[in-house]
Amino acid sequence: MTHAFDAVPVGLFSFVAMLMLASLMTQAGLIPNDTISLWAGAIIADDGKLSIGNIVAAYPTLPFLATVALGSITPGGAPTPALLAASLAGLLAGLWFVSFRGKGIPTLAAGAATVLLAFHPALLRAAIAGPSEMLVAVFLFLLGNALFELRARGAAPEVMTVALSLLGLAFSHPIGAAIACAAVPYLVFSVRPALAANSALNVVVALVFPAVFSVGAFTYISWVFPGSGWSFYSSPSQSLTDWVTGIADLFGGGLTGFYALDAAFAFAIALALGAPLGLFALYHVRRRAPLSSPMLVLAATGISAAALSVGTGWFGDPAAVAVIAPVLCAVAIIRILAAREDQGRMLGLLALGWFGGALALGLVDPRAIAQFGGAARQADIERVAALDLGRATIGRSGVLVDTDNAPAVVVGRGNAQGLLPPTDEHFVLSLMFDRLDAAFVAVPNPQSATGANDRIDRNFPTLYGHGAPGYRLIFENAVWRFYGRG
Repeated sequence: MTHAFDAVPVGLFSFVAMLMLASLMTQAGLIPNDTISLWAGAIIADDGKLSIGNIVAAYPTLPFLATVALGSITPGGAPTPALLAASLAGLLAGLWFVSFRGKGIPTLAAGAATVLLAFHPALLRAAIAGPSEMLVAVFLFLLGNALFELRARGAAPEVMTVALSLLGLAFSHPIGAAIACAAVPYLVFSVRPALAANSALNVVVALVFPAVFSVGAFTYISWVFPGSGWSFYSSPSQSLTDWVTGIADLFGGGLTGFYALDAAFAFAIALALGAPLGLFALYHVRRRAPLSSPMLVLAATGISAAALSVGTGWFGDPAAVAVIAPVLCAVAIIRILAAREDQGRMLGLLALGWFGGALALGLVDPRAIAQFGGAARQADIERVAALDLGRATIGRSGVLVDTDNAPAVVVGRGNAQGLLPPTDEHFVLSLMFDRLDAAFVAVPNPQSATGANDRIDRNFPTLYGHGAPGYRLIFENAVWRFYGRG
């Protein structure tokens, strides 16, 4: 209990620092499209403009429902994804500090280790990316600890803990689903050899059954309810295309020419750079299978998940896997004595991992490098322009806008009251009959990436350039024009 109270300052410091960082990135328009979409969907749901079918079938389910719940109790316009991501970062930091103190590490050393891990570049990236990636970090930590317990005992509670960790990963983020899938062939190495020899298939089935059953149930719900909620999220294939393009630009066509293999190599190198303490601990217990196999399974699962994502094209940008580096180090400190017995060496390797992690992000997250390129800057310009448009619509009611295509408009406005989004009957009828009678209408430049996918632009191709009878231009920026009647 004393350690838990001691963890409060560490968790609070991590929460405040992460919240400030995430809020700055939000104001600059640098948070990912997936997070913007998640936030916009939650705002629309909280304002009652989203059907029950869209809510219960939204994916990724856990961060969406958590964002909706948090949005319902926070003031309008509050950065709920940033609040949720920062809360998860503070929770993870508190858990690590309590665990380190529980293993006998002095307060000062435990605090320093916690700060180095909580502010590891990969975890900072996850906090900026939003609650989905932070949930992946939390469930990866739970999975890593559960694998040690499973190898040591293998009783029903340990089996359920692993199973629930996989379930949480699958419903936290598309890459979490990739991690859960990639873990399946390795799970047989996570149990005691005697148990695996007797019924290896039964053990694996027991470990993955909750996740498989829940995915089946979710698929059924998505099929039953009209509107699965997927329209609120960026296409995984598009984010994967961006990642592959970044890798090709970074290495002049890739490392090997096979992108799945490139991803495996890139993330293996990134893990070595970002988690030298984990590698050191693994080397010291290499002959002790009960300690080495859970570490190897966790590392192999992360690397395989990146390759699976790139090879199949189903799970989107694999950069979220990078968070496995600080998680692996935290698990090593808690579970392997060699990692923590010399605290000076422990902190030195963690500091080395911090710098290595910063270098590794350039390898596994090419978009960070591409921020200096024209395409990435253009995407950020369009996101900021949509946020500006949202702010320009504040106080106006009856605004026709394709929020599925530009969710940042909802985020900039801070609420969905007064908007006529694609879920509104007025929007559907306007496009069905090619008739504009809304009080206001917003349309992007057809030559922009936003305009290429905008349904209002497609139905009214002359609206952006020439307006419409009875409408006058109220607001204009680099991408958008906002018209009003009169």
